Amino acid sequence: MDEQLDVVIEMNAWTWDRFKNVLADMTEDEANWRPLPQANNINVIIRHLRIEAEWHVDSIERGELMPAEVTPKVQELIDATPLDFDKNVRELEELYRRFISAMKALTRSWLSEHSAKAYREFPGRHPAHLLSFHQAVHLAGHQGQIATIRNLYRKTRGERALFFPDNPTFPKS
Repeated sequence: MDEQLDVVIEMNAWTWDRFKNVLADMTEDEANWRPLPQANNINVIIRHLRIEAEWHVDSIERGELMPAEVTPKVQELIDATPLDFDKNVRELEELYRRFISAMKALTRSWLSEHSAKAYREFPGRHPAHLLSFHQAVHLAGHQGQIATIRNLYRKTRGERALFFPDNPTFPKS
């Protein structure tokens, strides 16, 4: 293991552990609730994360490109992924475990080379080691979205918010 990657491996593992905590004790109704009819629900977000996690694992395990456009092959994977919350959470966890495990066998130079390859079809400039932390940043963004949806779900039912209900930096009204 390349000790230079210890921090990014730790970041990925910590991000995953925090993400799992946001999903704890979720009911089916909560996973499928939408704050607005046109809004995503948690079930849809988990499906999205599961699909993209597979792309990250394919990139890190086999050097595949990250999809930059929806080709027929990409659409086939998307269409083959059901809207099944429990199954997608289990598969997402397995994919994330594989991602972290694969990271432990890599070197910084491999990551730099393969990040450039994996994202070569994406416009703009990318960090040299993007493949090592892109998934964690993506997961953390959706973690905040899921926590917000769960808080809104509870508040619409007159219940106390689940995440940061007593944070003094938020107004009480």
